[in-house]
Amino acid sequence: MGNVTNVPKLLNNAVATSSREYSSAALTAEGKVVAWGDNSHHQTNVPSGLSNAVAISVGGGQDLALRADGTVAAWGTSAFPVELTNAIAIAAGYSHGLALLGDGHVFGWGLYTNTPASLSNAVAIAAGENHNLVLRERMEL
Repeated sequence: MGNVTNVPKLLNNAVATSSREYSSAALTAEGKVVAWGDNSHHQTNVPSGLSNAVAISVGGGQDLALRADGTVAAWGTSAFPVELTNAIAIAAGYSHGLALLGDGHVFGWGLYTNTPASLSNAVAIAAGENHNLVLRERMEL
């Protein structure tokens, strides 16, 4: 196993980090993603063409990056292909992922993503090992 505390020496200009258990990732000011630590789920194999990232989320079996154009990149053993164009936030669980869409809906993929179709007005998302949380905008009566 790689050591999650051994930050790569060439990592400069990090603007965000994410970690879970045995691996970590950093997002640079240039929109690149650098990952390190345990690679047993291929979670440190960042896709070579990944660029323009604005957010990252490290899961147990997959990692995610949100690009500036609203698309999502996923990699690792549990990575599922994700075809979105209007994501504004991401959250990686152990073998699943969530994306908050610009219209307030939540899109989930992989395990543990029984997202109700009627779920709307979401403003934030979080993914745990085998559960998810959604914060909804308060609706005035």
